[in-house]
Amino acid sequence: MSMAKFCANCGVPRRENAKFCKECGQSFLQEDVSSVENEKEILAPTETELELETETKIETETEAEAESAAPTEENNIIVTEIEESLIEEVASTDVMTLNENVALTETPELNETSQPPSSTRNRLSGVINQRTKKPLIYGAALLGLILICGVAWSIFASSSSQSSPPLVYIKDFELNLSVDKQDRPITATKKWMDMDEETRKEIDLSSSGEETRTSDTSFYKLGESIYFWVKLNERADRMFYLSKISEDGTASLFYSDPTKLSKSKDGVESFDQGVRISSNLNINQFNPFQITRNGDYALYLKNYEDQSGSLYLYNMKEEILIDNNVADNYYFSEDESSIIYMKVMDDDTSDLYIKSLDSKREKVKIDSGVAQIINYSSDLKKIYYTKSNDDLESSNYYSLYVKEDGKDKRKIISDYSGMESSSMTDEFFFTRTTMNSTKLIDFVEDDMAASDLNITEPVYSDFEYESTYTDYWGYTYTTTDVDYDQYYLAYDLYQDKLDRDTLRSDLEYEELSTITKQLFLYAGGKEKEVSSELAWVNYADAATKSVIYVKSETVKSPTDKMKLSEISSIYDVKDRYETNSSNSSSKYIVLNGGTEQEMSEDASESYRFTFSEDGKKLYYSENENDNESTSGTLVVWDVLEGKLSNRKVIDENVEQYMFVNDIIWYYKDVKDDKGELLTYSEDGKKVKIAYDVQLGNTTVYPEDDVVLYMTDFNTKRLMGSLFMKQGDKSTKISDDVSFYNYNKVSRLFYVSDYRLKNGAGDLWEYRGKDEKKLIDSDVQTMLPIQYGFTF
Repeated sequence: MSMAKFCANCGVPRRENAKFCKECGQSFLQEDVSSVENEKEILAPTETELELETETKIETETEAEAESAAPTEENNIIVTEIEESLIEEVASTDVMTLNENVALTETPELNETSQPPSSTRNRLSGVINQRTKKPLIYGAALLGLILICGVAWSIFASSSSQSSPPLVYIKDFELNLSVDKQDRPITATKKWMDMDEETRKEIDLSSSGEETRTSDTSFYKLGESIYFWVKLNERADRMFYLSKISEDGTASLFYSDPTKLSKSKDGVESFDQGVRISSNLNINQFNPFQITRNGDYALYLKNYEDQSGSLYLYNMKEEILIDNNVADNYYFSEDESSIIYMKVMDDDTSDLYIKSLDSKREKVKIDSGVAQIINYSSDLKKIYYTKSNDDLESSNYYSLYVKEDGKDKRKIISDYSGMESSSMTDEFFFTRTTMNSTKLIDFVEDDMAASDLNITEPVYSDFEYESTYTDYWGYTYTTTDVDYDQYYLAYDLYQDKLDRDTLRSDLEYEELSTITKQLFLYAGGKEKEVSSELAWVNYADAATKSVIYVKSETVKSPTDKMKLSEISSIYDVKDRYETNSSNSSSKYIVLNGGTEQEMSEDASESYRFTFSEDGKKLYYSENENDNESTSGTLVVWDVLEGKLSNRKVIDENVEQYMFVNDIIWYYKDVKDDKGELLTYSEDGKKVKIAYDVQLGNTTVYPEDDVVLYMTDFNTKRLMGSLFMKQGDKSTKISDDVSFYNYNKVSRLFYVSDYRLKNGAGDLWEYRGKDEKKLIDSDVQTMLPIQYGFTF
């Protein structure tokens, strides 16, 4: 199985088997197993399921009647800004995608000593923040977070079914379905977002608004939410969704079967409201609930507060309490046989547990005091995790452990500060941090020491002198006077000496601390230092033992020490020393665990690096940040015997690029976010796709040999012309398109005539050969039915 090479949330590289991002704590996607599954039929419900559904439906109707009889009040809801991420249940393919909005690198500002941040960080409630980036219609309107991150992975949830999955979309703040072979859309919910208009305005989900509204409209906000609030299983015969959202951010979890329709009294087809599974889920969580690919299980937290809650499992028959005080980093195993979670203890440490989906088996405690899960096998029989050391003041406060089924836990690495990359075969790139302290007096030559020994506090008696004078009568007198000019001059010298004594004391007390990082490779049971002066890592893959990084060049203290007579404060010393520390502009690379090589000077401004699937070619854009320009020269190097050779220029003035199935897709000659779209294959063939293509709105579906892109894009009206390329032929689908939705069963949906004032447009289905059908009007957003590679 192939795996995503980069974190969808922050862009940090990871190619082999990592389950969590080392920087932001984001969970990586499950592996794509749809390609190896046999074709499945949509089975009729069992007798037990029919009985359960009937009982639950009666219970739901009773609850609804009780709710309608009870007094209600207008609900206000505060929605958290949902993080940019991919939906949990989709499976990933092994691809590196790149986007201007996400640097696929670790930036210099990242602090390894604070790594890794807790994946249980609090999602503070608040009004959804406005975005300031330029609108990407497909991203802002349709794919929400996926296109903002600039990356998407090609999968399809219904690969085992011959029928087309339903299209889920939002209209009038209700979920609606467009089902294949049905003439009318189906209303799926009642009061899906049960809130008044005033509350909708507060969270920017209102259907009304000013004409000046841009991509930060209700469509964009709903596009974010629908990823986490609505989920379909692989066969698209089970839909789970949050509804009945209350003013405190809690909601109920419902289950429905999109394949079962019922008719209302007037003969118009409608959708059963479904079964209420649970209540008191919190939408302020990063991912309020998860489901298995087949939809047999749902996993969620209830009563979420202070970064933990009660973990429940729903097995389509009953709700089962797994544990209390569970942090929000809980997951199904990739083979969907177990769950893994962390339980928060009274002392704020966490215990790591595994629980089989078999309700008869008890949960198993892996270890106590666990800080973070690093990696695990698909069946959870091998887990890598970190524990914090007792010395919390140390920069290297983590130790790495592995626990294998049937074996005792084993410590692999002690006292490290950050994990750059991990594999499931005990290979790791990691960092350690060294704190160095030097007293400032060691950088100063005391050239005033000898002279200051002779300076003492002046007294008046030292400056007295006698004066003799004769009066009118001839008498002579002698008086004692003080030479105040000389006294004050001496006192000034003495005061200067006192100031220098104070400065000496400060220099003796004050220290200059410097932080250096070292990069290590752990392989074959041994540690090997890769670099002793690391600034940051651009790319790391422990499985192939390859890494690209920048060094930190620290100039030692000046050969000639500063003279005490030339400084007035300790800051003169600090400023001179600290300005002699800088980061190198050069990139260094280690391939296959070999020796360090300095990359070409043209790579100094590069920050995105992509290897081919076989690891034999390296792609990157040279000088892409030179002179404040984001374009650069796209090049490819051969990787031969652990060294770079045979540099070849692919194209000039390249703005963005991504690597899909041994094909490089890129834009060139970009102006006002529009440019020429091209491809480059490993055999050296270059193909021009189209001109005037809008950046961020191109999606590639390699399995279907389909590309969707937009030209003549109007950023004020948020509309453009949508084209579909199949094979070598490009077809214009429609003008005035704002966003689109596609799946492999040849269904293409798009919204045209999007009206900024009410944040909605007309939903169409393209049926080929200029044939199209109007599905609905005033549509606010859609749930993607197939994910492609988007940039």
